[in-house]
Amino acid sequence: MRQFQTRQQHLQPQPMQEPVRPSAHVPARAATAQDAENETLDRAAALWTTRRIRSFFLLLEQAPRAVQR
Repeated sequence: MRQFQTRQQHLQPQPMQEPVRPSAHVPARAATAQDAENETLDRAAALWTTRRIRSFFLLLEQAPRAVQR
């Protein structure tokens, strides 16, 4: 019986909390060299991933052509 009561307490809905947003008058922190490096790495990773996906689709397109020959 005690386990049942404990479960009921866990299932009660929790009150919704509003997400915390920074105020408009609070300045954002200054960009650092680490932020710039992270941005560069993100772009490089995205480009590399895009090229891999394109290569994969090109291979898929070429496979039926090879079978027809």
